[in-house]
Amino acid sequence: MTDRPLNGKHVAIMVANGFEETEFTEPQKRLLQAGATVKVVSRANGLVNGWYENTWGHFFPVDGDLAETLAIDFDGLIVPGGMRSMEKLVEDAHAKRILAAFMRAETPVLAFSDAVRLLGVTDNLAGRALTGAEDCRAEAETAGGRWQESEVFHDGNLVTGIGGAATEAALEKFIALVEAYEREVTAAA
Repeated sequence: MTDRPLNGKHVAIMVANGFEETEFTEPQKRLLQAGATVKVVSRANGLVNGWYENTWGHFFPVDGDLAETLAIDFDGLIVPGGMRSMEKLVEDAHAKRILAAFMRAETPVLAFSDAVRLLGVTDNLAGRALTGAEDCRAEAETAGGRWQESEVFHDGNLVTGIGGAATEAALEKFIALVEAYEREVTAAA
C-alpha cells in the first residue's frame, strides 16, 4: 500500500452553508494527504460558511456549483452533516440528483450524522443499513433504512457515521472503498 493510495481519484464534498465544519475539514485534509483531488460543490457562490460548535465557523472556497456537478466525474462523495446545511440540501433538486446518481452507480458515499436525511429524501435507504445522528433515526426508518446502533456502519457503497470521534473510523472505510473503486471513464466522441 502506498502512502498516497488515492492518487488519481476525484472526490466531491457536497455542502451548503451551515455544514458541520469538523465533518468537512478532517475528511478534506485526510483525502488530500491520501493523494485525492477534492472538489467542494455547493449552491453557494464562491464561498460556503461552516458551523463550528455553537456559532458560524470559517468560510471555505467552492470549486463547483451543484447545477454543474455530475456524479460520473468522481470516485466518491462525502456529505458532512449540519442541521442548517441539511435544511438546504434536502430541498435542492441538484443535491438530490447528485446523491441519487452516486447511489445508482454504487460509487462510494460517506454521509455523516444528519446527512442521512438526504439519503432518505432521495429514496436511497430502502433496505440499507446505516447509522447517523440519533434525531434522524425515525426519518431514516420511515424511508426504509435499517438503523444500526454503531458509530460507523458500512453497507455496500455506503458508509455512514455519527461524526465526532468516529470521523476517523468512517474515513478509513471510505478511503478503502474509493481506493478499490474503478470509475468508468468515457472518452468524448
